Amino acid sequence: MARHTFLQTMLAVVAVLSLTAVLQADTRVVVSHSSSGMGVALGVRTGPPVVAPRCCPPAPRPVVIGPPVRHRPIRLGPPYRVPIVLPRPVVRHVVVPPAPTVVVGPSVPIGEITITVWVTNSNGSQTSVRLTREGAWYVGPRGEYYSQMPTNEQLRVAYGF
Repeated sequence: MARHTFLQTMLAVVAVLSLTAVLQADTRVVVSHSSSGMGVALGVRTGPPVVAPRCCPPAPRPVVIGPPVRHRPIRLGPPYRVPIVLPRPVVRHVVVPPAPTVVVGPSVPIGEITITVWVTNSNGSQTSVRLTREGAWYVGPRGEYYSQMPTNEQLRVAYGF
């Protein structure tokens, strides 16, 4: 009788496992024993949902199988490159006349140029400031240098009131 009950239990377990496999469930069968005897426990757990693939597999390509290759050479070193043959270059003789000779005379020294600038003060009066031109620079009466002609505001700070 015990054998008959055991077989029915095992049949039920197999039926449940096959159904859960169809349903994509995660099943576990635990066989345990205790001091009172041996028992079979069945646990069923639902697994994650079935997710569709993110991309479709590539379309099948036809496979062409040719005749077997015989006496395949083995090349060592860099791959072979076909040489490129170019036509001969055309040679033309060009005569270039020499550049004309330019004679530069001695430079004329430029003397200092004095410029008088009138600065308007805050009360409306005017003050004269003498600037000296030395090359590309303007030099004030106190020896300060300006890279370009100073503005009225720049001179008022130094010489006005």
